[in-house]
Amino acid sequence: MHHKLILGTVQFGLQYGINNKAGKPNAESVAAMLDLAFQQGVRILDTAEAYGDAQEVIGGYHRTSSYRFEIVTKFSAGRKDLPEELPERVAQDLKTLETDHLYAYMFHSYKDFETYYEGYRADLEALKAQGLIKKIGVSVYTNAELEHLLAYPVDLVQLPFNMLDNWAQRGALIAAAKQKGMEVHTRSVFLQGLFFMESLPEKLKALKPYLDEVAALSKTYKVSLSDIALNYAVQQEHINQVLVGVDTVAQLKQNFESLNRPVPAELLTQIDQIAVKENTLLNPSTWNS
Repeated sequence: MHHKLILGTVQFGLQYGINNKAGKPNAESVAAMLDLAFQQGVRILDTAEAYGDAQEVIGGYHRTSSYRFEIVTKFSAGRKDLPEELPERVAQDLKTLETDHLYAYMFHSYKDFETYYEGYRADLEALKAQGLIKKIGVSVYTNAELEHLLAYPVDLVQLPFNMLDNWAQRGALIAAAKQKGMEVHTRSVFLQGLFFMESLPEKLKALKPYLDEVAALSKTYKVSLSDIALNYAVQQEHINQVLVGVDTVAQLKQNFESLNRPVPAELLTQIDQIAVKENTLLNPSTWNS
């Protein structure tokens, strides 16, 4: 069973993703994806207050299904329609999601954490003590952010991790987070589809040698790029959960099929050692700027 996968839900509530041709899925399609995920052993959904009506969509599913997911959701300062007071806000999120507690309540970015954590800290601890939140978390992009976070009593960190944004880039810090007792969730396993692009946009051309290296390993070991990409994150012992987002049931099935084909350890070790020097290019939020 695939307990290490978390299903992302941004695409349930927003048109999302550089390669999303399918558009926002309807309720039937969402139900089919969530049923399959649950049947395959997925127990956690990742959502956020900022993901359009994704929380409402999950709540709608919980109302009509006998399956129950644990939920990670994220605080969004931009949601002026939600209560400013944290206990009321979390209560409203729980109601919307049709659940009695959150697996984790996270700050959507390190900047949000810096801005709001001290003010909300007592409320967060109280919500935890009441069992309404199991874990307090932060979503980060950079190593510097993760390093700062290590000084705080945070239970969970979510960060990008993939074949290029890999162990050579982040391993030491992930190990440090684990040593501090933090749970580590990773996202961006396919780097927004970069590994499958036929030709690279001009500004990403510097990544070509590294992508060629990954492609060569794929050939040598006769393992598909998508199998390597997903298993590279899932087979890391220091990573607790790996977040994937899908637009269709077919994509989700492909992910489960990949997980049934584990990747040889020596292949993973070789990917661990690919060291991208132009690492600012590994952050998709810079691609369009």
